[in-house]
Amino acid sequence: MRELHARLGAGSALRRDPARVLGRPGREDAVALRVPRPSLAAVHELRTVVAVQRVLRYPVPRPKALLGDALRRQLAGDLAAAVADATAVTGAGFTALRLEAAGRDSDVMRRLAAALAEGVGLPVDDDDGDLVVRARPEADGWVLLVRTTPRPLATRPWRVCDRPGGLNASLAAALGWLASPPAGVRAANPFAGSGTLAIELALADRRARVAGFDLDPEAVACARRNAAAAGVADRVEVEVGDAVGWRQGDASLDLVLADPPWGDAVGSRRGNRALYPTFLAEAARCLRPGGRLAWVTHEIELTRGLLAGPGPWRVVHDRRVWHGGHHPWVLVLERRAPRD
Repeated sequence: MRELHARLGAGSALRRDPARVLGRPGREDAVALRVPRPSLAAVHELRTVVAVQRVLRYPVPRPKALLGDALRRQLAGDLAAAVADATAVTGAGFTALRLEAAGRDSDVMRRLAAALAEGVGLPVDDDDGDLVVRARPEADGWVLLVRTTPRPLATRPWRVCDRPGGLNASLAAALGWLASPPAGVRAANPFAGSGTLAIELALADRRARVAGFDLDPEAVACARRNAAAAGVADRVEVEVGDAVGWRQGDASLDLVLADPPWGDAVGSRRGNRALYPTFLAEAARCLRPGGRLAWVTHEIELTRGLLAGPGPWRVVHDRRVWHGGHHPWVLVLERRAPRD
């Protein structure tokens, strides 16, 4: 919500409906907002948002009721209006409809998909449809979530290559927002991978300078290509280097952004037991007092143990998020002064 309010303002410009937090049970990963038409274009420029969806609600007990004559016509009209608004705001066009729902292969859901597609004059494509409509039950009926862009907002045009275990670009952008760095920040990005964290920070702050490093030369080459595609290669410098003996001097950094290995796609749980303490020690050495470490990890218990008791860190922010089937921990830590 921080970027929403910062870019769009509060009050009449952006009203949150607290009773309508969407998402799967137990997941508050989507928030329903009432956004006035003049702000719709700005909503689609948000960098911490994975996707924008138009919410259509129908007070019916079963999805079969959506196929009744009157409601079917209303549904087609509502979807056509949503698509027209999306096209007018973003300039994007859709090629096929994809319905995502529990039991989407059932007769009812297939008929619903066909009816929706007919209403907007598109074919149904269960695999590659770019007009994505999600159908979900609610306590008082059914809701359709219509994605307003052919690709998620998290899909960045600068990403020309990727690496295993890469971080979602919207989460990477959110990490920069949560850290609240000063303008013109001096930052380091260990475990740079494809460069997502460094690039998103450089795009958010045109004066920021980021030194990235990764042990894998192929990852370094990938990060450099992405930085060039994003137009920030002059401020994002990525070199080969590991988590031991960073080149940065003592107390020389304002910010460290990191996505250390989680032990699945990259690295190992056993290796992380030695890697994580070294990483935290180097971050503490290189950050000035008041500087911040913003990072994301799925090594929950290991991290809890390393942060327990007195030490150089003060927790500024922590939360669990959803990312590619995982539930990682996002942390922002502030470097205490040595006397604290």
